[in-house]
Amino acid sequence: PTGATLWIQPALKWPIFLNRASSFIMNGFDSVFYEPIPHTADIGFKVWGKTREELFSNAARALTDCLVEVSDGIPNQTIFVNLKADSYEALLVQWLTEVLYHFETQSLLGLGFSVVSCELENFKATIHGIEWDPTQQRLKTQIKAVSFHEMKIQEKEGQFEVQVILDV
Repeated sequence: PTGATLWIQPALKWPIFLNRASSFIMNGFDSVFYEPIPHTADIGFKVWGKTREELFSNAARALTDCLVEVSDGIPNQTIFVNLKADSYEALLVQWLTEVLYHFETQSLLGLGFSVVSCELENFKATIHGIEWDPTQQRLKTQIKAVSFHEMKIQEKEGQFEVQVILDV
């Protein structure tokens, strides 16, 4: 994807990654942070977060949950992502496209997502993951792209929410 600066390195020790805008998968997913929504031909979900950083992190978790049956794993790869966009919706599409891109091209299954900065001119995040093993994590859905369709990030009742549609 265009507009991204990436660095790949072996993952640091597990506890270092945890912060308030991080989302890690342990013992599979809980579904508190998102819910599937019906869509005619594609897949959709609504996701929440107390901050924009948490919203973006949770959206990446939801995307991963739509892709594969997630099981435990300790990340052993880290990818750093820097992005810029004209709107938060465009930034979210770019971010989720990066997560999907690394899954498709490098078989990187993201198990943790840390969004450090969620500014339009300075988005910084990390994807912490493992090499995808289809015998351990069954593919649920082949996702072609992240869509702008019906996407609008809103702040409601002290939290952020967005609806995401994935082209399948």
